[in-house]
Amino acid sequence: QNHGFAVDSKTLPIDWKPLFLNANDLSNEGIIHTSKPFFSVQFHPEAFGGPQDTAFLFRNFADMLRGHNPEKVL
Repeated sequence: QNHGFAVDSKTLPIDWKPLFLNANDLSNEGIIHTSKPFFSVQFHPEAFGGPQDTAFLFRNFADMLRGHNPEKVL
């Protein structure tokens, strides 16, 4: 999906879950760890389509830097 590669959600280890799926082809566009404060996206969240679409990603990241638990987004 992004730059010619994509994560196959079926191959994720047990402690990882899909975070975002592409609405057009259902390819994986993000993953999140179920017990650790790790997440990733395969798009540019700063280039959002709407005014607040992905602002929660930046809030969660800033909270993790401050030592707080991120919001559960799934």
